[in-house]
Amino acid sequence: MTQPSAKPFSRRELLSGAGTAVTLGAVATALGACVPAETPRKENLIGTTCITILYPSGDDITFDFEYYKNSHMTMIMDLYGKSIRKFELRKGLPNPDGTKPTYVATINIWVADMDAFSAAGEKHTQTLIDDVPNFTNGFPVIQTDEVYEIAES
Repeated sequence: MTQPSAKPFSRRELLSGAGTAVTLGAVATALGACVPAETPRKENLIGTTCITILYPSGDDITFDFEYYKNSHMTMIMDLYGKSIRKFELRKGLPNPDGTKPTYVATINIWVADMDAFSAAGEKHTQTLIDDVPNFTNGFPVIQTDEVYEIAES
């Protein structure tokens, strides 16, 4: 039985194929960076303590999101370490009628280890309070919750 002879690639075909491979590789790498390495399963989050910090908006209220993101949030993550599972900073959007949102900022801190989190809080709460004037002139409302259920679509 004879093997079919392979048609040699032209330089243009070879370069075009290499370009496609590089492009697909870059897309795959970028998509991989968008997907968390480990997505917590719903069952692992039920019962987790979540602390919500709400900064009400108002006519004279300011909130510096860049400072919070780059300094305050980083400070919290450094001071509390692995006692925090997940940290979310959310920016309030205007209401459909164009009025200001009820809260200019919402922060959710998902606690991984409550004992370690509480111990860090005893040591570092004053440091964090002292930093608040660097990003806002408002006063937060803070609530601690237990994740009771999660619905996903």
